Amino acid sequence: MLVACGKKGDLTLQSYEKPEAPSRLKAIHRESEIIISWEFPKAKEQGIKGFHLLKSSAGDFQKVAFLEKDNRSYRDTDFVPGQEYHYKIISESLKGITNNSMILILKPQPPPPTAGMISFTVDHDMITLTWERSDETSYFNIYKSTQKGVYSLVPLNPQPLKEPTCKDSFDINRTAFYTVRSSTGSIIRDEGPPSQELTVNPLDFIPSSPQNLEAVPTFENVYLIWKEPSETWVIGYRVYRELHKKEGYVLIGFTYTPSFVDKEILTAKRNYRVTALGPSKEGPPVEIRDVVYEPPK
Repeated sequence: MLVACGKKGDLTLQSYEKPEAPSRLKAIHRESEIIISWEFPKAKEQGIKGFHLLKSSAGDFQKVAFLEKDNRSYRDTDFVPGQEYHYKIISESLKGITNNSMILILKPQPPPPTAGMISFTVDHDMITLTWERSDETSYFNIYKSTQKGVYSLVPLNPQPLKEPTCKDSFDINRTAFYTVRSSTGSIIRDEGPPSQELTVNPLDFIPSSPQNLEAVPTFENVYLIWKEPSETWVIGYRVYRELHKKEGYVLIGFTYTPSFVDKEILTAKRNYRVTALGPSKEGPPVEIRDVVYEPPK
């Protein structure tokens, strides 16, 4: 007589079901690598061992790699531009049962040359990025990050750009990093090397000088007005007054608008300076000298 001293888990039909197949296979060709990616439900990872990546170039599929169940991408560096390749991903259950993805077919092309230097301008809450063309046939993808040198695979532009310019929202309180890659515009992008990285740090912005500073003196006050600089990110203005050269210019106030009233009674000639203030730094001054009140005759 056999006596069982333990109890194994019950086997069910579900244990032998096929795992879900990997889906939405995509590829990006960047310089010396092809990045294959796919989707698989996170909630069903516990039921699989992992993924097999298979590849074919002119015949039967060959196993290239086994990937852990939390992986969703693979970088293939063994290819020749101009040659056609087929890829598929196989999910394998804990019981060894497999399920194939659809086949991804691609033909990488030689990547275009690197895009040129990036520059930018800011207008209110928008930033306009422009860069130099490397040739006349390339498209472009621009990438944005909040971390220097670290970029996702998803470009800022939803479609390849034909012109070397792009607009983005501007946040005066946050540093942003940008890089551009030239592209053939194909389904797999066929992207060239990244351009030089552009850093947009509002704390480095220095506004230009206000213009046309005028003074209107009266018996009790001096009214100052000026023309605003062109930068739309200026947050305000500092006003300085000089009564004696030995003392130099002294800060007497701050204003958000291009005007200021000095309420100190004018008893002698005065000099004034006005500067624009950016998010952190102050720009060069505009001056008006020898302001004096002359009573009407």
